[in-house]
Amino acid sequence: MSERSSQRGKTMGMSQLRVKGFGVCCAVAMALAGGVGSAHAVAVLPGEAFFVFDTALTSLNLSGGPFPMPLAQDPNNALGDSVQGYGFVHSQVAISLSSQRAINPGPASLGKAFACPGFTEICGLFNDGLGGIPSPPPAPQNGDQFTVSSFFDVFFDISVTDVDGRAGRNFAGMPDGASILLPNNGPAHMQSNYLALFDGGAPNFGLVPPPEVSPYIGHFLIEIPLGGDINGNGENDKMKFELVAHSVGDANRTFITLPNGTVLDSFDSAAFLAGAIVDVSTDPPFTIGQLDPNTGLPVPGIFGGPTTATSRLLNPVVPEPSTILLLGSGLAGLVGYGRFKRKSATQA
Repeated sequence: MSERSSQRGKTMGMSQLRVKGFGVCCAVAMALAGGVGSAHAVAVLPGEAFFVFDTALTSLNLSGGPFPMPLAQDPNNALGDSVQGYGFVHSQVAISLSSQRAINPGPASLGKAFACPGFTEICGLFNDGLGGIPSPPPAPQNGDQFTVSSFFDVFFDISVTDVDGRAGRNFAGMPDGASILLPNNGPAHMQSNYLALFDGGAPNFGLVPPPEVSPYIGHFLIEIPLGGDINGNGENDKMKFELVAHSVGDANRTFITLPNGTVLDSFDSAAFLAGAIVDVSTDPPFTIGQLDPNTGLPVPGIFGGPTTATSRLLNPVVPEPSTILLLGSGLAGLVGYGRFKRKSATQA
C-alpha cells in the first residue's frame, strides 16, 4: 500500500469559465436529463485515450450553522419576520451522504467517471447497451487535455437542531433545543464536468476527482415529509431540496492506492443547499451554506466537512507501439549479451 499526498491535477486555467459556464451549466443539463443509465454519444477516434473509472462516495459529513430554517409556527407573525405562518429558527444542520444507505444498506450505488481526450461538450457515458467499457487506451502524454464527466448517486441523512435562544423561536410543537432527524433519503444524482491535464505520475492520472472550481451539481426534487403542520393551515409539511452544490477542496487531499488499483481519496468539502418547507399552498424557501457571488462556488467553512471517496480505473493504460518495440529490442539485446558471455566462457 502506498500513500501519496495530493499534488492534484494540473487543471486548465479557466476556473471562471468552468464554474459559471461549462462546469455548472453542463452539469445541470445532464442532471436534468436523467439519472444513472442515461447516455450521450461521443465520437472517440481510434487510438485516442479514453478512461473509465468506477467511483463511490464512502462518506461525506457536512455540518454548519446557524442557518435560519422556517420551522416555527407563527400564523400571526408575532415574531415579525415570519413568512405565511412559518417562523425562522436559527438551526445547526448536519448532513451525512454516502453511496450506500445507512439503514438497510444493500448494494452501494456506484458512480462513473469518463475521461475523453481533448475538449468535448459532454464526455460520452457508456453502458452495456452502448458498447460497454472501452478497450484499454494507449498511453497519452503528460499535459494532454481531457474532458471528464463524473457522476454518482448519493443517499443522505439530515439532522436539524434548534440553537435559537430567542423567545418563541422553537420548532413547531417541540421544546427549545429540539432536533429533527430525517434519515435514509435519496438517491440524489450529482454530476460534474470539467477539464483536466493528464499526469502519468499522479493518482488517477490527475483526472479524478474534479478540482475545487468544478463542483458537483445536483438539480433534483426530493421532498421529505415532516409529519406535522408547521404553519397551522391544516396541511402537513415537507422539506424540499431542489439544488445541491458540492465542491471538492484542493487543499489537504491525500491518496492511498490499494493493491487492486482502487484509490482511496480524502479531502475537505464545502456545500450549498437550496430548498423550501412546503405544503399544498405555501413554500417558504431556505438555504444551507453560502455561495460566493464572484465564483458561484460554496464558501468553505460555512457548511462542509471531511470526505472520503474511492475510484478504480477499469481499462488500464497499455504502452504505445513504439514503447513495446523499444522494450522488445532491449530484451533481445539482453538475451544476445547473455549468449555472448556463455560463448566466451566456453572458449576460455
